[in-house]
Amino acid sequence: MALLEIVRSYSLAKEIIKVVILLSSERKLYVLLVDVISDGSGTVLKLLGCHRVEDVREVLVGVGLQVVRVYIERDAAYMFLTRSMEKSRELLCILQVVDSHETCSKCSLRSLEQVQVELFEKHICGGSKISIFQYSLVLFWRNNNEDELWLSRSLFVIGGYLLVCIEDFMQFSALSIDASSSTYFSLDSCCTITDVSEMVIEAREGGQCITLALERATPEFCPSTTITNKKQVGLDKEKTATGGSLTWKLKWFSDESLFKFVALIKAAHAGATMSPLLGCK
Repeated sequence: MALLEIVRSYSLAKEIIKVVILLSSERKLYVLLVDVISDGSGTVLKLLGCHRVEDVREVLVGVGLQVVRVYIERDAAYMFLTRSMEKSRELLCILQVVDSHETCSKCSLRSLEQVQVELFEKHICGGSKISIFQYSLVLFWRNNNEDELWLSRSLFVIGGYLLVCIEDFMQFSALSIDASSSTYFSLDSCCTITDVSEMVIEAREGGQCITLALERATPEFCPSTTITNKKQVGLDKEKTATGGSLTWKLKWFSDESLFKFVALIKAAHAGATMSPLLGCK
């Protein structure tokens, strides 16, 4: 049994809902919606689908095994946001796509990682080839957001930058680097790692959270050949809004990803500036 999230669309909108997926002794897969009782007193499980394991036909995975698309016979499909490699492996074992004892011979397992990377370079980096040090699905909050909502976002650490992106997961199954009709990645916000003045790890309900205090951030990204290119960095900073404190909060679903992020930021910050990074020892 695994507690996961799926993306589903209705009309012109889409939503992320929590589900439980379990495998019965009769080799049937049950997908159950975790629904909140109207008076807020608890939750109930509602059946979304029931399928035979042998009817799973194709499984698509994304970068870092954080997104899994499952196709089942009779036009059923589920878009799972696992947000962690551990959850994805658990899901693949439940589907018996990856199992040490038996495999589903009729099911194909395919990665769209390279297409995702190429679309990121195309839509966010202007076609520049970029080394991605980390990609993680997180919940994102910032203090200059009027709605003060936690938003599902894709976080990239590349060179000396942090990029918070919107990823259109409803397009995931049809990803193609040649597709030009719609944008798969769009930029929400970004900053240079040297603009991070403080980093604090705190425990919160539903996962650990990292709070970043920033000197500035911008909704535009102009990749430079090197982070030490002072002219380019200067141009980037001219486009930012200054004044007042800026805070980002990132909620994580994998301790491994969180600790990797902390190590990357500390190392990059120490290598690029003499200013101390406060809060994180």
